Amino acid sequence: MAKPKLILDKGWHQFVNRYGSDRAYWYVPKGLAVSTASLKKRLQVLKEFEATKPWRDCQQDYVQRLNDEKISIAVAEWDEGGAPLARMLKQVFAMLGLAWVDPDERIEITPAGEKFLASKDPDGVLSDQMSRFQFWNPSVASAAHKAIALHPIPFLGEVLRSVDSQSITATEYTLFVSRAKTFADVDTVIDQIERFRKLGKELQDLVLQTCDAYKLPGIRRSSMYNTIKLDRSYALRMFALSRLIEIDDEGGLALRKGALRQYRGYLSSYAREGAYIDFENEKDWISYFGDPNAKPSVETALEYYVNKGDVEAAIAAKKRTTKSAKEIAEFQDMIVSEKAVDDYLEGHLEVVGARIGAKLELIGRQYSTTVGPIDLLATDKTTGAYVVIELKKGRSADKVFGQCSRYMGWVRKNLVTKGAKVHGVIVARSIDDKLKAARDAHDTKVYLLEFEMKVATTAV
Repeated sequence: MAKPKLILDKGWHQFVNRYGSDRAYWYVPKGLAVSTASLKKRLQVLKEFEATKPWRDCQQDYVQRLNDEKISIAVAEWDEGGAPLARMLKQVFAMLGLAWVDPDERIEITPAGEKFLASKDPDGVLSDQMSRFQFWNPSVASAAHKAIALHPIPFLGEVLRSVDSQSITATEYTLFVSRAKTFADVDTVIDQIERFRKLGKELQDLVLQTCDAYKLPGIRRSSMYNTIKLDRSYALRMFALSRLIEIDDEGGLALRKGALRQYRGYLSSYAREGAYIDFENEKDWISYFGDPNAKPSVETALEYYVNKGDVEAAIAAKKRTTKSAKEIAEFQDMIVSEKAVDDYLEGHLEVVGARIGAKLELIGRQYSTTVGPIDLLATDKTTGAYVVIELKKGRSADKVFGQCSRYMGWVRKNLVTKGAKVHGVIVARSIDDKLKAARDAHDTKVYLLEFEMKVATTAV
């Protein structure tokens, strides 16, 4: 008697259709298979080129230095322009938040990169970096992946500690985990894995075959299943940089023995306070990810959106920190008012210039740097000095002064030529003693200006 033909039920057919037509997944670029030791050597050589000349002019010299140090045997010169190894490593350094490498700009080793180089436990530094890493982020060029908004390590931690054996196979990662869009998908993914495990092997194979048979035009590797499968080894190795997760003997992911005890507080904290941040550009992303002290929290998101003047996103983040209608209304008044000041000063720099005795010309608003976006960056047309202008935006005196000082330091290191000076200006509704004390405690030249605009935000 002929064996009955296996068929998938309606639920699995719907799954296959969604799976095959959705192009977003947890994409990780190739190159992340390098070891910590080899990565450290390559970053140390890259540091030799920091703040020297644009990356496009350094690539061949960088690869040649790697060859000189017997770290690489790659070809340094390449007809198409640049060296393939240099370009691949550039993406690895950016993906891990260790360096800012842009073709038209000078190389910067981030604070996370400096910590990685100096640490006696570089594996621990990379593990911490992975705890803060997010999908999507602007270092990933493909727009298809923007549909994903989550941090993979806490997501994986919740999945792994919830499923039997506290592990998932490589196939389960490919089918279910890699397609999650937000942290709220945790329960759905766990349910999908459990239902898949209840299928017999023949039905499991049929699910795989059906997913792989779903072809999309324009997909070079023929199906989304095969595309994710080919990227999978890079992704799993990146996740295994975290000390929470390891690659098991079967090639899947598992919780490291004893790690859950160490990470339980981190997972609980993330569940309460974790927040995906919608970074506008790659420099904004690296200013966060390159700072080992920045947390993937709602407070970090709130500060970012306030700095960017993104009123809607800032209010949404604020609502996660308080239930007080009065506090939210006061916050909305503040951020709308500060944005109005920002808007006004952008077109009326003479207001600031008159106060500090300078003839100012705008370079940019929300000027992107690897230490965060500068509210307004200008130059004095008379002296050539750079002027960093920051609005207080409800921040503490120490925080706004510290941020202004960091921006000034970045400008000195990356923009100043021929000894030009850098000045700072902090604009606030009122200048209190704390702000004066913060200024007087530093040698940095920072002007404090009072400026207020009345903006109504209440509907009438």
